[in-house]
Amino acid sequence: MTDRFHLIDEFLAETTRLLECLDRAAIDRAVSILVGCYRSRGRIFTMGNGGSASTAQHFACDLGKYVVPRGGVPFDARSLVDNVSLYTAWANDAPREDVFLNQLRGLLAPGDVLLAISVHGGSGVSTDLVRAVRYANQVGAQTISLVGFDGGVLHRESTCSIIVPVESTPQTEGIHLVIEHLLMFLIRGELSDTR
Repeated sequence: MTDRFHLIDEFLAETTRLLECLDRAAIDRAVSILVGCYRSRGRIFTMGNGGSASTAQHFACDLGKYVVPRGGVPFDARSLVDNVSLYTAWANDAPREDVFLNQLRGLLAPGDVLLAISVHGGSGVSTDLVRAVRYANQVGAQTISLVGFDGGVLHRESTCSIIVPVESTPQTEGIHLVIEHLLMFLIRGELSDTR
């Protein structure tokens, strides 16, 4: 039991340290981008692979319901991983690395936001996310990324990027969910503010 308690303490101490390292300015900028998109009636598309795909779904769900003020219009938020038939049709009939980009063609507009969630930030993997972000940048949409490790391509090429500076998949994915909920808390407050 004692060894396990030590491991628990180590993990939680690392989590606390990483939360303290988060870039507050990047978080504030992400809120501004998302609220601006809402107010201009733009659309938000989310995407990720593996555990990050479930965070992308969670993000779209919370934007569609949790943050909406009473009697307000919901965000137009869609997760690109929700439609398994469409996702696998593109993965089967076109290059796999274009699976998200192909879903965005003809949909993504300059007033929209593309949110990418990736543990590694597209460094050597997740080319599908990188290509979609580059496409979004080309069409003039804003891009937000939640990344870990060194942030990779997504950290460097997104309009706004929030990095969890650790080489740990469990820590990165867990803190991405904390960031997601923090963003929802801030957005909900912003939209319900009567100033």
